[in-house]
Amino acid sequence: MNSFHHTVTEHRDHVLLTLVGELDFAAHTDLETRVVALVGAGQPVVVDCAGITFLDSMGLRALVAGLLAAEEAGLGFELAAPSPPVLRVLELSGTLERFTVRESVPEPPRG
Repeated sequence: MNSFHHTVTEHRDHVLLTLVGELDFAAHTDLETRVVALVGAGQPVVVDCAGITFLDSMGLRALVAGLLAAEEAGLGFELAAPSPPVLRVLELSGTLERFTVRESVPEPPRG
């Protein structure tokens, strides 16, 4: 059973993709498809990583795919509030410096 889910929230200047649970082999295809589609919609993407409890190489692959798609489209792609498991994998893989990392998750727009 996969314990991963995500939500998407529209902000004025970006889309916030909130990830929760285990981002692993079982979840990577769904996430990669979602991230690339969000970038394809033409807005910068901020990925809320605070709720990720586990990240493996396939989960990292999905995040890198989003980053590469955003770079190709000339859009921003940021990781927000990465959890310790996310930071550990980014550091061990040498990919941390590839990402723009925010310390906190952007506040939702006020209506």
